[in-house]
Amino acid sequence: MDTITYFIVDVFASRKYEGNQLAVFLDLNDQISGEQMQRMAREINFAETTFIKANKNNQRFVVKIFTPEHEVPFAGHPSLGTSYVIARFLLPEPIEKLTLELIHSDIDISIPEPNNLDESIFYMRQTQPEFRETFDPEELTEALDLHPDIIDSTLPVQEISTGLPYIIIPLRNLAAMNNLDITYQSFKNFLISKKKYRTNSPTGHSTSLFFYCRETYDQANDYNARMLLIENNKVSEDVATGSANGCLLAYLLKYEQAKVKATVEQGFQLGRKSFIYLDGERTDDRYIINVGGTTKLISQGTWYL
Repeated sequence: MDTITYFIVDVFASRKYEGNQLAVFLDLNDQISGEQMQRMAREINFAETTFIKANKNNQRFVVKIFTPEHEVPFAGHPSLGTSYVIARFLLPEPIEKLTLELIHSDIDISIPEPNNLDESIFYMRQTQPEFRETFDPEELTEALDLHPDIIDSTLPVQEISTGLPYIIIPLRNLAAMNNLDITYQSFKNFLISKKKYRTNSPTGHSTSLFFYCRETYDQANDYNARMLLIENNKVSEDVATGSANGCLLAYLLKYEQAKVKATVEQGFQLGRKSFIYLDGERTDDRYIINVGGTTKLISQGTWYL
């Protein structure tokens, strides 16, 4: 019986059993078809599962990313967690940079402490952001059955993408964050009405909602955030979202200041504390979008094909 090796890691975690779970499969001989990868991702049933499909001279690696429902062109915590597995188990010696070849684009990964992988922050350089349409806060709260006063109206509500689309929604305070309650039907109807549901979106992917505020659980952090999406015909929440935080970083650079270095806490409302490090800069219309986090190794196993 054919087998392959897999790993489970926690990404954006300060310690084990925090952050966002990820399964990483080594498929360097390209044994597994797209259909098989989808079934395996559904079996694992994490937010995402990755497959390392090729090693190009220990510098570039071809990676596929699947949710339980479909393949995605880019995702944040899978890029960082997969890079950790590559650096720890596939490379003959420590290196400070590697590149992932994803469907959306190449993603460059930097490793500031290559000799201390379990403690090093891994940073991914995300692609140039696309600033898409803005939304009237009143229209949004009405469509989603939210209290009309929860949005910070001094800032825009806008869809942004660095590979996956998110509507960035600034909230007034932590109480508003904690009281978010969005029904599946209202969420789906809103996306369909805006042509942002996967069946009528030009991208083929549903847009997700990313809420943030400046009030935090831990005063050492700069922002609290929550990400809501439609998955498996229900509203789900991601405990740590690298791609969405890249969009938040672009948003902050555009509307608040030209340099940002900040820590975002996410997953606190779900009992899986996650810490996402933002480091970016804007010069005219060019953006440097670095999103980082630490990864903790949970297990290594054998998968029977």
